[in-house]
Amino acid sequence: MPKFRYAPKVIHGAAIVAIAAMFFLEPIRQDSAYHAFADARTVAGIGNFWNVLSNLPFLLAGMYGLSRVSRLSVRETRPAYVALCLGVVMVSLGSAFYHLTPSTPSLLWDRLPMTIAFMAMFSLVLDERKVLGTSRSTLWPL
Repeated sequence: MPKFRYAPKVIHGAAIVAIAAMFFLEPIRQDSAYHAFADARTVAGIGNFWNVLSNLPFLLAGMYGLSRVSRLSVRETRPAYVALCLGVVMVSLGSAFYHLTPSTPSLLWDRLPMTIAFMAMFSLVLDERKVLGTSRSTLWPL
């Protein structure tokens, strides 16, 4: 496998630029029309029923992943794998909560778990592929 000599510097540099940019840019406002879904039917007293129910596969996938933790072959990446699976479970709960009562404040609970899951997956890719040269844990900095 080729060595990625400059990978740590590129990743750290990108993080520094992204963090610095936040101080110079205005927040991006969420358009209120974003929350108007095509299917807003109420079934069994649950508004946006199918949008809420569509999160069930995330719950099942996350629970299945957690049930397989003991079978991991690379023990060093266990925390990131667990964070990924928990993130997917939280995606199902947060997204269901958001779709039940869509609003800009509740959107946080839809997007925050996705961020956790994405960063855990990114950590797994970096650590298992040894992009940074060793199999060090990148989960907590991410």
